[in-house]
Amino acid sequence: MKSCLLMLLLSATTAMAGQVVSLENELLLVEWDAERGTLVSLRDKATGREWLEPAVVTPAYTIQLVDEKTPVSSANATAISARRQEAAVLVEGTHDKPAAIAVTCRFWLEKGSTLLLGRIAIRSKMPCRIAEVRFPLVTLRLPFGSNNEEDRVLWPECDGTLLRNPSVNRPDRQFRYPGVASMQMMAAFDPVAGLYLAARDREAHTKTFCTRRSGKGLELSIAHLLPQSPVSQWELAYDVALAGLRPSPGLKKITWEAAADLYREWAVRQPWCRQTMAQRVAAGDIPKWITEPTLVFTYSLRGEMQDGKLGDRLPLVVEQTERWRQVVGAPITSLIMSWEKLDTWVTPDYFPPFGGESKFTAMTRELHARGHRTMVYLSGLHWTLHKDMAGPDRPHVLVDQEADFNRLGRASAISDAKGDAVISGKPDKGVGQIATICASTALAREILAGTSLRCQQLGIDCVQVDQIVGGGMKECLHPRHDHPPGGGTWCSQALYRLFEDIRKTGKARDPNFAFSIEEPGEFYLPLLDTYHARDLHQGRWPRSGAGVLGVPLFTHVYHDYVAGYGSEGCYVSERPNRLALYQIGMNLTCGKMPSVAIWGRWCEPEKVDAPQRRLLKAHLDLWRGPAGEFLNFGRRVASPELDVPPLEMTFTEKDGKTRRPLSVPSVLHSTWKLADGRAGTIFACVYDKPVEFTFGKEKLTLQPGEAAFRKCE
Repeated sequence: MKSCLLMLLLSATTAMAGQVVSLENELLLVEWDAERGTLVSLRDKATGREWLEPAVVTPAYTIQLVDEKTPVSSANATAISARRQEAAVLVEGTHDKPAAIAVTCRFWLEKGSTLLLGRIAIRSKMPCRIAEVRFPLVTLRLPFGSNNEEDRVLWPECDGTLLRNPSVNRPDRQFRYPGVASMQMMAAFDPVAGLYLAARDREAHTKTFCTRRSGKGLELSIAHLLPQSPVSQWELAYDVALAGLRPSPGLKKITWEAAADLYREWAVRQPWCRQTMAQRVAAGDIPKWITEPTLVFTYSLRGEMQDGKLGDRLPLVVEQTERWRQVVGAPITSLIMSWEKLDTWVTPDYFPPFGGESKFTAMTRELHARGHRTMVYLSGLHWTLHKDMAGPDRPHVLVDQEADFNRLGRASAISDAKGDAVISGKPDKGVGQIATICASTALAREILAGTSLRCQQLGIDCVQVDQIVGGGMKECLHPRHDHPPGGGTWCSQALYRLFEDIRKTGKARDPNFAFSIEEPGEFYLPLLDTYHARDLHQGRWPRSGAGVLGVPLFTHVYHDYVAGYGSEGCYVSERPNRLALYQIGMNLTCGKMPSVAIWGRWCEPEKVDAPQRRLLKAHLDLWRGPAGEFLNFGRRVASPELDVPPLEMTFTEKDGKTRRPLSVPSVLHSTWKLADGRAGTIFACVYDKPVEFTFGKEKLTLQPGEAAFRKCE
């Protein structure tokens, strides 16, 4: 890129009151007040838009010291200024209390890109313990442009979420990485301009991506969670990045894909992208059955029988699986739920499995003999203390494992700074009352690796570590565990070793063994054969809240490196159902392995509503046919919207009460590109009547539940 596109506008060496120091590239002009050290302008050059809210003075940084209530901030510095040092801008602050520290923030333009990069460093006269450093922080004006209805905030939440109209819908959210944040970026945009904020950390330091209302504006920030060991000097080990956005190739306006495309440029050069999925399958690292047409069928061993009573459904698994094979025309991967000894999600006392080892292994053996696969979930590193639950499709269960936890688990649990175990949940809600075992302990390895091996011995082909969402856990402050208290890389590294051990041991026994986690996480990508995806959901976790819309962000960035499956929550119904058809269609157009979720319900597969059956079968037919290589190995690329009628839907939150109206396209679609340049588009009709539309020069008509694939010229 020519030097004129990276022109630096710099202040004089000695700053006078009211002067600014600046950095400028082809997209952004950034200015700091030289005397106050504050960011005073962030201007989009193409549109002239000023992003910053002038009524809010945002600090350059905040530093939370351990045991201090009020954070250190550039706003309360003894002295603060911004100046030029060669090709960079330095913001420097000094503080006398509660500790004598000096802070330096350095910003510079990356050569050959449109990114502004930054780092922060801290020096202290006496060693101090730092819990969190928040840097950078920017507060954007609301609305962004002339129409707040078009404003969007992109979050890295699991598969990806958008917040619509942050002027109205509350943006106060935090996303931990690794964890609920599957990647290290977020963005704010409308159709004409956009702003991108990211971290470039290849070692998975603990951090949170934060958005909140600040006065009249929207604050974006990254909070870096540190090991809480005394230090005299500390520097951020990776760059943070700020950039303007322009539309993705082929589009005339800015969409969330513009930020995803920019992040991908960095992401695919990181260690977790050493090999594409196609390369991993060819090398035998990912088993071939993952890429072959299969339906993930979620079925509980405890549940409703044909007569409406509750009972033991283990003897019915093979029959039910075979019936679904006849309906969809493909082998089934039976996701066996409620397999645990005591009850669903009761851990770590899993064995013997429900029904006993002999019956369980006979069932898995028969499924394998008929060409099917098997899968189970492990409840992460939770330890169930108390559980008291019942439901319409499950018997009442009463569990009390607190004495065992006190004897065997408490010393290894995630704890506060005093060493007291952190207890969460209620016996009659969700997974019950639980503690969580720290990932650095020997007990964590015993629970996860030992349970996974035992499952494989019982005939399980794929083990998912569930309830460690995205490979992230709460920080442990236990003073006697083998790790520094607080954040850093120790937890992600400990989990990486655990996951690697599970996968290595499993594949040594059987190369067709597969490993998965709940929700994607980029750092663990080389260890994943697939992952639990919720692209199909709207209006419930992790896509819950007023104004929240789910988007396939992780898919867009990483699909050609790992492909997920359509979760344990894809509903089907014997009656026409817009939600069911939408979810099946989303799994197809988001490149996921198709799924059907029965859980403890009784369902006759042959009686499922015809359009739902049609779309499930179409998904598998396209997968084994012309769209297969795109669904398995293609890169998702942005494509223009289709001119189709909108479909008005209402999604219900997980509480069963809160309802979210949403307009979606009556024909879902997505475009995929292979490494050799070939591209193709997939369509799925989720309307209750035929839809006619134009794609390129072709007119297409799709019936309810019909899907199609077209190669792109």
